[in-house]
Amino acid sequence: SSGINAEWSLRPGFEISMMVDGFKKLTVGPPRVGAAVGTSSGIKGTRLSLHGSIHQTSTGIQSLDLLLGNGLNLSSAILIKETDYGEYSPLFVKHFISEGLNHDHVTICVGDRPEHWINTLPSPVENTDTVDKPGQGDDVEDLKIAWRYRRRLQARFSHSYDLSRHRPSTDLKNCHMITETDDLCKVISDVRGIIDKNLGNVCRIVIDHVGLPITNDHDLPRFFFNLRNSIASKNVVIMAIYPPECLSDDLNTFIEDHFNYVVRVKSLSSDKNPVYKDYHGILELIKISPMNTFTIAMYDLSDRFFKVKRKKFIIEKMHLPPDLSETVSRSSSGNTAGCGSGASALDF
Repeated sequence: SSGINAEWSLRPGFEISMMVDGFKKLTVGPPRVGAAVGTSSGIKGTRLSLHGSIHQTSTGIQSLDLLLGNGLNLSSAILIKETDYGEYSPLFVKHFISEGLNHDHVTICVGDRPEHWINTLPSPVENTDTVDKPGQGDDVEDLKIAWRYRRRLQARFSHSYDLSRHRPSTDLKNCHMITETDDLCKVISDVRGIIDKNLGNVCRIVIDHVGLPITNDHDLPRFFFNLRNSIASKNVVIMAIYPPECLSDDLNTFIEDHFNYVVRVKSLSSDKNPVYKDYHGILELIKISPMNTFTIAMYDLSDRFFKVKRKKFIIEKMHLPPDLSETVSRSSSGNTAGCGSGASALDF
């Protein structure tokens, strides 16, 4: 009938109203200032994935983001299999929490150790490329055509961190600690309550050794099933740490099935091989699950090596030197190639 009106939102800033007598195109405006570059929503610290129409957020480690497909998808979970006895695996959690604080994300820490980790969170490093120079504030504010450049100055997806400097306690206003983990049903209820109160923001959940030691083989599987059900289709990302040696083979397999990303952290502190002298550990990529896409993205699942410098945490491929031996053996025969014969200073 003529009294029916319908509207569809194709993308932010672009709408078409359908009426009986035709279509009407509304004014197209620039995206909202404050959203990260490449995002179509106003949620801070997110952007659209290159492999599907789903938003991503950073882990806090830029090199790890590249390995996982440019970041963590919202409503996803990453499992860190801790085989280094807690030597380097807490660094992943600290960067994860600190990145959320930069974007005012809500952080939920479940376990005993995160309560101590938040006191030594790395401090972000200011990037001079995105800081306005003196006297240029008015020019940036008056930009009309180059509004994309203004958004790039005001928003960043990920940050670099200085391990030698710690965040002040005043930055922890959005951190929620859950240390009582004996009742797993109550833990799920508390987490759901915090998520429901912050639906317009991103919630970062840290799960550390919850449910250990194992007293019932059904408690931990039920916990992760209810936890993943709680974050479905919500702006939530989970980072969990578990030592695989404390779980049976069946439990390890079941837990991995509930995570979109699975990595193993191995320390090289006890390895005397000279090849590893410049590195502190190995990062093994076990699983990366595609989300919200029919295509399969090709990821490089080869092992990476990480090293901890005084101020920086680096993940990279290992590059072997040209020759590991101290002496090079070469033929001492007098046969030479090319014109002339006999020994010469140019022979090699």
